[in-house]
Amino acid sequence: MFPSQQSVRQRARLSLLVAAAALSGCATKLTPPITGFTCCNLRPSYDWVSSHNVQAGPILPAGLPARFDSMKRDYYLYGTLGTDYVTLSDDTARSKEDTLRWARRVVVPTDPRQQLAGWPQDIQNAVHTARVLPGMSRVQVAMALSYPSPADTKDLQSLTWRYWVPVPREDDAPVDIQFDAEGRVGALVGKPAAVQAIAFKR
Repeated sequence: MFPSQQSVRQRARLSLLVAAAALSGCATKLTPPITGFTCCNLRPSYDWVSSHNVQAGPILPAGLPARFDSMKRDYYLYGTLGTDYVTLSDDTARSKEDTLRWARRVVVPTDPRQQLAGWPQDIQNAVHTARVLPGMSRVQVAMALSYPSPADTKDLQSLTWRYWVPVPREDDAPVDIQFDAEGRVGALVGKPAAVQAIAFKR
């Protein structure tokens, strides 16, 4: 059953506030730091980038220089994306290794804009606007929307990736991106207003 009493975004904000209040003591330095570029378009909320990844708010674009050099409590990474100071948090992590594994998915060693430049123009446009269109590959969807929350999509080779999208005057609604046997987007399934929010229009 989909959440009805409280939106996923509200719960994510609450968890971030609780986490921020719980953090105490000094951060430990990462040696070496995690450096590279943002893998994809990221959606910060109050200077946090979380694995919840609700499709709302400002976009930090794929290809921003990234550097994370400190960590607290094994679950919170601190550093910069471009010129913005940001905290990374994988809300499903159960260990330091889980946190670092997720962070290294989000921060990649090569600038993804080089790959983006080789794609057809309509796919480039979709990625730049954080939208999805039929025929996109998993890599292209990930660059456009970032990765779906591990809480909803445990296997990235799954035929369905679930994202959460704000709907005016309602709770956040799920949109399932369905891939065909060749790993290309075949359909976007969900409330029409939620689908419309992430569907690219040529």
